[in-house]
Amino acid sequence: MDSGVIELTRNEIHDFFSVGRASYTRPVPLWDKATGEVASFSSNFTFQIRPESETNQVQLRDRCKGDDMAFFLSPYPSKPPNSYGKNLALFNDSNNISTTGDDRVVAVEFDTVLGDFDASNSRVGIDVNSIKSKAYTNVTRSMVTDDAIMAAEISYDAETGVLAARLQMEGDEPYNVKWTVDMTTALPQDVAVGFSAATGMCIELHQVLSWSFTSTLDRAGTSSRWRRLVDVIVSSAVVAFVALLCAVAVILVRRRRMWQRLHDSDDEEHEQAEFERGVGPRRYRYGELAAATKDFADEEKLERGDFGNVYRGSLSDQDRPVAIKMLFMESSAQGRREFDSEVKIISRLRHRNLVQLLGWSDSRRGLLLVYELVSEGSLD
Repeated sequence: MDSGVIELTRNEIHDFFSVGRASYTRPVPLWDKATGEVASFSSNFTFQIRPESETNQVQLRDRCKGDDMAFFLSPYPSKPPNSYGKNLALFNDSNNISTTGDDRVVAVEFDTVLGDFDASNSRVGIDVNSIKSKAYTNVTRSMVTDDAIMAAEISYDAETGVLAARLQMEGDEPYNVKWTVDMTTALPQDVAVGFSAATGMCIELHQVLSWSFTSTLDRAGTSSRWRRLVDVIVSSAVVAFVALLCAVAVILVRRRRMWQRLHDSDDEEHEQAEFERGVGPRRYRYGELAAATKDFADEEKLERGDFGNVYRGSLSDQDRPVAIKMLFMESSAQGRREFDSEVKIISRLRHRNLVQLLGWSDSRRGLLLVYELVSEGSLD
C-alpha cells in the first residue's frame, strides 16, 4: 500500500508471475448455520488497471497486457500456490475448473486478457468455484489505461440470492452482470473478503484507490448471537419468575388453608370448652334430665312436636321450671354433628321473642335441649 493505494501486483518491469491479495483483516460472517441467516452485503470501490510505470520507458502500444483482477470471497485465510497469470491469485491449474473445500471461491473478475475460458479480452464476469464465469458482460473498451479511474459496485441480496456487479467507466453506460448464488453451499460460514490480481509473462498494475464494504451479518451477526443469547436468558428468567410466583402462590394457599384449619379447630375447641364450662348453655347429664322429668313420664309431657317430645322438669340449678325437649335424632356421628351445630347456633341467639336455651345433653340414650319454660309457648 502506497499513499492509501492498494498495489496488488508489483510495479517492476522484469518481475513476472506476480500475485497479490488484499483482504479484510478478520473473517467476515457470511451465513449462520444456527439461525439459517445469510448476509446481504454491498461493496463499492474505485480502481485502476494501468500499464507498466512510465518510468520504465515502455509504451502501452508496444507491450502485452496481463493478467486480471477480481473482488473475491473465499475461505479465510487461503491463497493457493501457483495462482499467477490467468488464475487471478484465486485458482491454480489443478483446480481452476472446479474447486471444493478450502479452495472454494466466489469472485467478480475484471478481465483484460483473453483466457482459455473467456469470450473476450475485456469483460466483467461472475465466477462460482470455477474460473469459467457463470455470467459475464463485455466491456466495449480496454480497462487498461494510464488515467481512467473505474468505479464498481458489487452487491448480494440474501432474499433473492442474486449476486450483482456494476462497472462504471467515464463516458460509458454502466456495465451490469448478475447471477444467482446459494452462499450456504458455495462458501463456508466465515470468509475472507477482498481483492486479488495476478500477472504472467505480461505485466500491468492493479491498484485499489478506495473501498467500502457493508454487510447485514458482518455487523449484526455477532450482535444477533448476543440477541439470541439475551433472548434465551430473558426467556429463562421469565419462566423461572413465573415458576417462582406459582410456587409462592401454592405455598401461600397451603399456609392459608392450614391457618384456616387451625383457626377453625381453635374456635371449635374454644366453643366446646365454653359449652362444657357452663359459659352460656351448660351440659347436663342424661340422668339429671331424666330425674327432672320423672324419667320422662307421660304426665310431664307438655307436647309432641315434629322433631321431638317436650317435657316439664325441675332442675336444682334453675330457680324455675324448665322445658326439656327430647329430639327424634339418631345417635350417630352425623346426628351428633348436626345436634352440636344446632346447639351452637341457638345458644348465640338473643331476642326477647325467643325462648332462652339453658342447656343440653348428648347422651347415647338421647339428644336433649333444656329451655326456660314459657307459658303457652312452643319449642317447635
